[in-house]
Amino acid sequence: MASHLVQSRSDGTSNKYYSSFRKWEAFITAEGGRAIPAEPIHVALYLTSLIDAGKSPSVVQSAMYAIKGPKWAHGMRGLEDPTTNNFVLNLIEAAKRKNYKRVSKKDILSNEQLVRLCDNHSDTHDILVLRDLAFIVLCFSGFFRFDEARSLKCNDITFHDNYMSVYVSKSKTDQFRKGDEVVISKGLTNACPMRILKRYMECAKIDPKSGHFLFKPAYANKGKVSLIHKNKSMSYTRTHETVVARLKEVGEGLNLGLHSLRASGATAAARAKVKGRIWKRHGRWKGDRAKDGYIEDSLEERLSVTQALHL
Repeated sequence: MASHLVQSRSDGTSNKYYSSFRKWEAFITAEGGRAIPAEPIHVALYLTSLIDAGKSPSVVQSAMYAIKGPKWAHGMRGLEDPTTNNFVLNLIEAAKRKNYKRVSKKDILSNEQLVRLCDNHSDTHDILVLRDLAFIVLCFSGFFRFDEARSLKCNDITFHDNYMSVYVSKSKTDQFRKGDEVVISKGLTNACPMRILKRYMECAKIDPKSGHFLFKPAYANKGKVSLIHKNKSMSYTRTHETVVARLKEVGEGLNLGLHSLRASGATAAARAKVKGRIWKRHGRWKGDRAKDGYIEDSLEERLSVTQALHL
């Protein structure tokens, strides 16, 4: 029963709360208190120590959620929630004000820049280059998050005459693992996702029916580069290093990251006047507020507000 109760939250959330709870447990045990059931004043003092240490609001909130209910330490055991105390609630608000750090969003790339990048490598047979390009155009065209893209298996891709479908078995917004399908149209340039993905799979000798990860680490043997045989996905650190370096070829000076690809694709679709409902579904967003945060409005669009006032 305990294992089922833990699975009421996603694996990522459970791991995050478990780690936060262990830190709380270590803190209160060292002070001679008890972690469960916790005293509200002890929780307030713990949150105070996090704020004094300069921890971000998200860290402070994670600590609170790990301790509270209804789906974690206290609530899962049917115990009284110690985080409803006014001291605790006000400290959470204080953390948001005191330790707030200005969000620095990543820059975006245009589709013209991606086409130029692919044009620069149109004749390459280098597996590492093709792997990077395939990852880039797939994330751009499918609005994929890093975790979604790296979790893709070879047999999740199905090629058709004029489009390909990508089965997404694991997504941040798919808490119940129902899965989703993303369809990507065939393009006309060297940045066509279908074309690049086929080239990558052909050069890397990837079996389309395989259940292995599509994007795997590589190794070199006698000057020849190949994907590793072990079924292991790319790490975030290595993917960020190689993909961002590739993007810098056409985006020098920009503040780029892996999430730039999802934001860039969404921005390009919005500027092309694609119906909001359609590209919201394409990007697997649950709410309008979430998807709107990805869009970078052009200067012309922003000026149109005051231009409409006819002053």
